[in-house]
Amino acid sequence: MTPVVICTLGCKSLNVLETSLMVYNPEVARLVSFVDKPSTFGQSYNEALEKAFKLYDEVIISNDDVVVTPTSISVLLEDVDTLKKWHGDKLGFVASLSDDARMSQNIRIERGDEPKERAVVSPIFAWMSKQAFETAQFPPLNWYSDDVICEDLNAAGFSHYISRSYVHHVGSQTVGRDYDKLNGEALPWLRANRPEYVKRWWGEAWL
Repeated sequence: MTPVVICTLGCKSLNVLETSLMVYNPEVARLVSFVDKPSTFGQSYNEALEKAFKLYDEVIISNDDVVVTPTSISVLLEDVDTLKKWHGDKLGFVASLSDDARMSQNIRIERGDEPKERAVVSPIFAWMSKQAFETAQFPPLNWYSDDVICEDLNAAGFSHYISRSYVHHVGSQTVGRDYDKLNGEALPWLRANRPEYVKRWWGEAWL
């Protein structure tokens, strides 16, 4: 069965996530990657996924500050099976709904009876294939790492979806919520490496 890959600094909520997985999905392998050196979110996840994809062709990425429900994994994988029939090898992220996520992915806003395609999703709890990871990796950023990898995969012909699956998300336990600081840290890299995204997201004034 598709394993769950967790990248963590060892925050308190990790025990809650692991307990929920053991209770509801004891048959699912958990690959926990501990970050033991200064690193960005993107760099840490790339390291964890490189290890995982040596063993598996597909995984579920999980933040360390989520809690699964009894159906989080089963519904997510049901949606993945359906979407593979539509997109084959060009299926990008299939991400769960959550109560602390971008508005298009927030369960308070987004409901329905089928997966919904979106250009960008947050892989808080999300399926990903080895082929997608070999096509594009996370950038070395804390903020906008999700946006960049999604857009890079879009450019390569992949499609991303929001699943009917749901997980509870504590939210920003690792990088915090100082959005001015996070934006300031990300912008130099974005301007130097993905100026087309900066222009598309905010306009030429930000270049």
